[in-house]
Amino acid sequence: MSARPLSSVIASIGLVAMLAACGSAPEPADNADAAPIETNVAVSNRAGDPVTNISNAAAPEAAVPAAANAAAPAPAATPSPAPSPSPVAAAAGPAGDAANGAKLFAQCRICHSVEPDRNGLGPSLHGVVGRAAGAVAGFNYSAPMKASGLVWDDATLSDYLRSPMRKVPGTRMAYAGMANDQNRADLIAYLETLK
Repeated sequence: MSARPLSSVIASIGLVAMLAACGSAPEPADNADAAPIETNVAVSNRAGDPVTNISNAAAPEAAVPAAANAAAPAPAATPSPAPSPSPVAAAAGPAGDAANGAKLFAQCRICHSVEPDRNGLGPSLHGVVGRAAGAVAGFNYSAPMKASGLVWDDATLSDYLRSPMRKVPGTRMAYAGMANDQNRADLIAYLETLK
């Protein structure tokens, strides 16, 4: 067997060490004439000056499983996407400030009244917290809203206000949504005062 250059031996050792750390062995070479990796390799820091004898630097070729028998490496762990907030998690969100919610409600007044039995483009929001969706008398709700089965609790309101069209596809409410968690909590705290 011909002597292999030191850099080739070190590269082979590095590859075997890297594969061993990953939990899989190198596959045999397609070339049957490839030289087997030796198990005892002398390494030196300069020509002819041995530093150490590394024993069992690599497993003998016979210990390397054939490609057909090789176990597939375990798939890399991929992080799972963050779960969407559950009603419990949404209810456990930031505490709301009703005074700030009253200020934020100014943008809602364009369509909604806070007076009982006074609908505008949207239904009256007086007593909305705890009420079933689509239940205000005299307001013409969309079919998806009537069929939603929602009850306007804090968590449901938060989800709906974040993205009305996602929460109730087909709703007529033409509002893009309120992304800020604290603003939604403040607005809901204000809606809770409308009893």
